[in-house]
Formats: sequence, structure tokens, C-alpha cells
Amino acid sequence: MEKEPRLYSDKDNADNRNTFSRVSVDDPMEMKIFGVNACRAFFENRQDQIVRAYFAEDVAYRFGYIMKACAKARKAYRIVDTFELDKIAESRSHQGICFLVKKIDPFTIKEYLDASIELDTDCLVALERLGNPHNVGSILRTCAHFGVEGLLVGDAVVAQNGSSLRSAEGGAEFVQFVHGGRLSEALPIFKAAGYTVVATSSHQGEDLYKSELPDKILLMMGPESSGLSDFLIEDADHIIRIPGSENVESLNVATATGIVLGEYWRQKEFEPGQSLSPYKEDPDFEDLGGDDEGYDV
Repeated sequence: MEKEPRLYSDKDNADNRNTFSRVSVDDPMEMKIFGVNACRAFFENRQDQIVRAYFAEDVAYRFGYIMKACAKARKAYRIVDTFELDKIAESRSHQGICFLVKKIDPFTIKEYLDASIELDTDCLVALERLGNPHNVGSILRTCAHFGVEGLLVGDAVVAQNGSSLRSAEGGAEFVQFVHGGRLSEALPIFKAAGYTVVATSSHQGEDLYKSELPDKILLMMGPESSGLSDFLIEDADHIIRIPGSENVESLNVATATGIVLGEYWRQKEFEPGQSLSPYKEDPDFEDLGGDDEGYDV
């Protein structure tokens, strides 16, 4: 069978260095993700949702098994230099790999509650006014570690972006985004479904380590600069604080989330989500012979 033409060669990369334009995402249901763990986790769980893959030429050999899967599925992939991958990913934190992928629609609150109705123990984390993708990504990673399967957000666009998923280090594949709109309007729905709404505060509430956390909770986390809005704290069933030296006013929101979820895990022996199988290099990757050929479909 005749090979497909090369999409890039070393000479092509050099010639196009000054004329390369960013890969645009025209479809609102598509997005870019990057970073080794984020892309490997996506490939492990949702490789059919990959539209196109890009690899940096100096580390492409590490991803031979992904390229072979793309070729088999007739999905486009390209090997490019680091300069071009910076522009494709629109970030220098890509670690040599970037995917263009299809987004997954977030759950509605009803869909989440229907899916978890039989659970005796459940924790859902709700974020208020968190726009920093690195904090969102760190919270996703923490949720995945402690088996929390739902993240309630007002705007899924903030959560579903490359920087958030890069910071989540693959954890986003185990946490379902739940679109909640205004958090204040979602609270009565969760209360009616048997959830206890728990607010966190740096200056009021019961000591976390002296609290008996309910079996089913909606844990609200706000920005570290101002904390949760007062009206949300007033609507909470339970307010907790993380004790400490008080040398600093507050903790980073992702750090605080990890501490609370760790205590919830300790008290409930909460069952974790399904773990990823260990990553390993494709034993046949050398068969590619360092080839930088791609398939354009």
C-alpha cells in the first residue's frame, strides 16, 4: 500500500516557521487539550473523541502507540517542532503533545441526581466565581484523587479548557462537569434530594476536624480573595473552617478543597472512582523507525 504523503519534514518545519498560523477551533464543540498526563488520560478513555493530534518532534517517539492508533482510525496527526506546537497549543506548557478533541456536554443537575440517586454516600464540589483555570484544574485533580465524581460549575467553558485540563493531570477524565447556572438556585434542588449544603470559611464555622461530615454533601468553594458570597454562607446547612496558625489569612482554594475532601475521605472511607491502568510505552514503537509521517483525513 502506498504511504500517505508527509505532512511535515524538518525542511518544511524550517521553511514554515515564520508563516505558521495558529490552529483555530472553529467548532464550539471542539477544544484543545495538552500535557502528557491530560492527553494520555484522554486517549485511554476517549480516543474516539480525538479529532487531530500534534506531537513535538523531539519527544514524538514516546507517543508511538498513540500515532499508530490515530493512523489505524484514519485520524490526522502531525509531528512538528516545538516552536510550532507552542502556537498550536497556544501555550508553552504542552510537554510535547496536543490534541484537538470533541467536548462532552456537561450534565444537568437533574441528570447528575438521577445518576447518583442510589448512592448512600456522595460528595459534589460546587465552585463559585472561580475563573483561574489552574485552580480549577488542581481541584479537578484533587476530586479525582478522592473519588469525587461531580464538579458543579456555573460556566462549563471555564472548566473545559486546555489549561484546566493540563493542570488536572488526567483527573478530568474521572470527574463529570455539572452545569448549575446560579449556585443559589441550585441549592434548594440538592437539599430536596437529600444533600447537606456545606460552606467553607476562613473566619467562621466549626473546626473541620471536630465536625462529623454528612454522608451526602454539596461542598461549596469560593475564591480565596473574598471567599464564598455571604448569601451562600447564609443558605448553607453547615459551615466549616480549616484550623491553622492564622499566620496567613486564607489558603489557596485548591489546597483548601484538598484538605476538606481528604477529611471527608477519612471519615467515610469514600469509594474512589475507577483508576487508570498504568501507562506504558508501546513495545512496538520502534517499528515506526522515527518516521514523522502523518495521516490527513
